[in-house]
Amino acid sequence: MRTIVVLASLISLCLFTSFAFASPDLQVETPTFNFGEIYQGDKVPHVFEFTNQGEDPLIIDRVRSSCGCTAVLVSEKNIPPGGKGELKANFDSARFRGAISKTIYLYSNDPVRPTMQFHLKGNVLEIVAVEPAQINFGRVEAANLVTTKVVLRNQGKETLTLGKPHATAAELLVKMPEVDFVSGAEVTIELQLTPKPGQERFSGYVLVPVVGVPKNEIRIPVYATINK
Repeated sequence: MRTIVVLASLISLCLFTSFAFASPDLQVETPTFNFGEIYQGDKVPHVFEFTNQGEDPLIIDRVRSSCGCTAVLVSEKNIPPGGKGELKANFDSARFRGAISKTIYLYSNDPVRPTMQFHLKGNVLEIVAVEPAQINFGRVEAANLVTTKVVLRNQGKETLTLGKPHATAAELLVKMPEVDFVSGAEVTIELQLTPKPGQERFSGYVLVPVVGVPKNEIRIPVYATINK
């Protein structure tokens, strides 16, 4: 009788173990894609592949991505055992610069990895470098003229067309020479600020039309604190 009980227990244990391990298993060979160097405004498409190496169907719940990146499941949500799924991602670099790392989250019924992360990495180069990227005159006297300079450098491969720069405030004047803005060329912009009496702070933008960059415009913030 004791032998029968032990045998029954072993059979039950084997059945339970088999049932417990019969689950989906999401596996990804390459979860990170490095797109290298691109220019600001370029878009990077990529398709991530994953497989279900488990014994039960893999059910995809949803996909979520970080800012600047979109992702969509282009395969079925129900991935059978041994089946393959695909996730299409697209990164838009228009609002980014420098080293970039974007994450995509894939949620499924995998009991071990219910959330799988995919990554897009690389470096976004500015077509036009602005040095300095913003101007802060610091503390200035009302009605007194202060000046500074900003350098634009064409880091792209093509010749760009520069339009006439202008400011968003009457107190700020902008002067820029006409140049052929070929690849590697630089142009210096002179900024002249004459703060109005009665103001405590000044803030505005210098806008430079540039054909060939995102939004066809460069915006340079300008700030100052005004002494009474």
